[in-house]
Amino acid sequence: MDKETEQLTKEIRQLLKEAAARQKKAAEEAVARRKEAAEEAVARRKEAEAWRKKVDEEAEVRRKELDRLMKEVNESILKVSKQMGGIDENQGHHAEQFFQSVFKKKLEFGKIKYDEMIPNLAYKGKKDEIEFDIALVNGDSIALIEVKNRIHPDFVIELAEKRIEKFRKYFYEFDNYDVYLGIAGFSFSDEVLDRASSYGIGIVRQVGEGVEIDANNLKVY
Repeated sequence: MDKETEQLTKEIRQLLKEAAARQKKAAEEAVARRKEAAEEAVARRKEAEAWRKKVDEEAEVRRKELDRLMKEVNESILKVSKQMGGIDENQGHHAEQFFQSVFKKKLEFGKIKYDEMIPNLAYKGKKDEIEFDIALVNGDSIALIEVKNRIHPDFVIELAEKRIEKFRKYFYEFDNYDVYLGIAGFSFSDEVLDRASSYGIGIVRQVGEGVEIDANNLKVY
């Protein structure tokens, strides 16, 4: 081997050595970068998990607080409902006693005279029951008057359709009687008055210690 070839060989070996060194360094740097990226990913994941845990804990605290507040609200509503229910029940009982007392003395409805007033005319069976607050009876007619503290328009339909049907079904002793219907109360909405008029149901209002009866358009049921 001549000197020129020997020198060229040395240079090639040096270049290969330097290339190997650069390749090794690049590989080491790539490994370092991957390690750093992996560590950063782990750190971000831990941060995200910690953040989610914190959010979940805060959400749980808010949920418990909301549950507590809703429980307090529901208890307050239930308490008020019971109080109002008691008030309505007392007022309803007072109204019932008032109108029963009036009709016990008056014994007249829709210009028809009656012989007796039956309070709380009721049927109670195993599968069904029905009660009417006031029943005025004579030899061929019976007036069924329901007393309500608050009257919903739908009750007029219920009285004229469902309750009268039950009356005919269970009170067979009045099969041949003319049946008249009435609703007694302290106040009435225009909708209730219109609906009662369309069904031929009489209206009984309190006037002082007596009553005012609007029963000019009575229907025989």
